[in-house]
Amino acid sequence: MLQDLDAEEACQDDPDQEACQELIDSLKDMAEMRMWDVGAAASALLFLLSIPTVLIMWSAEDRDMSLKLAWTWIAVHATSQLYITHEYMKWLNDFYDSIPEDLTWVGVFNTIASYGSVIFCELTLAAGLTLISYQTRPPTAIEIPSGFHQSDPPEN
Repeated sequence: MLQDLDAEEACQDDPDQEACQELIDSLKDMAEMRMWDVGAAASALLFLLSIPTVLIMWSAEDRDMSLKLAWTWIAVHATSQLYITHEYMKWLNDFYDSIPEDLTWVGVFNTIASYGSVIFCELTLAAGLTLISYQTRPPTAIEIPSGFHQSDPPEN
């Protein structure tokens, strides 16, 4: 859509044509960023990785392999999301710098909120998988007596 957009034609009625053209050029730069290709590739990889992960987890035949695949899925997801967030924040901070008003606080807030939301999401996924790992662990022969439930009354 932005390739067909002519900045001069779009900005002809704008009182500040130079600022309008800079905005359109900035949007074109964003549309051409590599993060879109990386995001699409990561999404395809995550989709392909999810198929065997779900099948193996659902069948419950190979716990170790399913957990390795699930942890790999989370690692790929986290890496791609942090990369996309990083690239977008770089572009957004450059965009805020091009605006004559001081929007430093907006950039700082956006950066903290963006990275924070990605980290929170990934930690939630990791916590869920940790719970699954713990609940599906094989039983052990080690029995630890409870300190709260004693069969013999305490000696006086």
